[in-house]
Amino acid sequence: MTDDTADNADNIDPLTRAAIRHGCDKWGTHFYTPVYHELFAARRDRPLRILEIGVGGFQSSNLGGASLRMWADYFPRAAIVGIDIVEKRLDIDPRVKILQGSQDDPEFLRRVVAEHGPFDIVIDDGSHVPKHVIASFDCLFPTLADGGLYVIEDVQTCYWPGRGGDPETGAETMFLARAVLENLHHAEIRVIQPQRKFFNLAYQIRSFRAFHNIFVIEKGDNTEPSSHGFHADNPHAAHAIAATEAVLRDDPTPAGYANFIQTLFACGDLERARLILQDAQASWPQDVPLAVTAFQLAFACQAEDAMQAARVRLLALGCTGAELDEMLRRMKED
Repeated sequence: MTDDTADNADNIDPLTRAAIRHGCDKWGTHFYTPVYHELFAARRDRPLRILEIGVGGFQSSNLGGASLRMWADYFPRAAIVGIDIVEKRLDIDPRVKILQGSQDDPEFLRRVVAEHGPFDIVIDDGSHVPKHVIASFDCLFPTLADGGLYVIEDVQTCYWPGRGGDPETGAETMFLARAVLENLHHAEIRVIQPQRKFFNLAYQIRSFRAFHNIFVIEKGDNTEPSSHGFHADNPHAAHAIAATEAVLRDDPTPAGYANFIQTLFACGDLERARLILQDAQASWPQDVPLAVTAFQLAFACQAEDAMQAARVRLLALGCTGAELDEMLRRMKED
């Protein structure tokens, strides 16, 4: 073994090592395992429930299971289920179960979840046919455990006609990606289209990540408000206000108060914002961000006298009239 080879071996992550040991094609012809190690490393020692669609080995009952062996090595406390349309007779690990069924059979998938779920990680390495990808996602993602990850592998096939893909549109797999992104940003879209309808799923999509040939959708709380639809009764907004106030009580800074005041008037608490601004400017009369905040708050309150006073203060602190006019134009646009 050369020194270069030894160095390369030392830099291999543990999931890739397991893939090499078990002959799993998630490394080699694909480059998935470093991505998965990045995604899964913090979860390795948890008692997870993992579902992988597709066992491998084509039509042979005695072939396949390389990735299941890899997962069993990598996740020492996980219960792992593999499903395949072909019956598989493989002796892998007591924690690994293999079930026969189709990924586009909702009744079968519901039974798998009822008996072995809810799953913390689902990896779709099945047929890679876009219609099948959608069928599995529609059935399994809503049942995923909170904080769970849903992985779609070999996304490239959505462009291949031989797999039911479309080189122009990416077929159903790319339609899914767009729908996930739109649902992820439902709060922002509703600012412009308040009557826009979204699925309940919109509130359960925490993040969407795309890698080469891999999509990863995280399930979790997606009820954060838009900055243009900010309300104190939203739990995220309420937490932000309470946490900011607590930190500033112990460590007051003008920049922190400027942002806190903007948060308050974003949620409509203009009187409280005005009182806090008054105290902050008494403590830091020469602070430019606070003076800008005063200008913005006066605009929000439609208080002409306060706007003029804030303008005079900003000019005295070195801002130009052109800068203030541009700031006012931007505020009117927003």
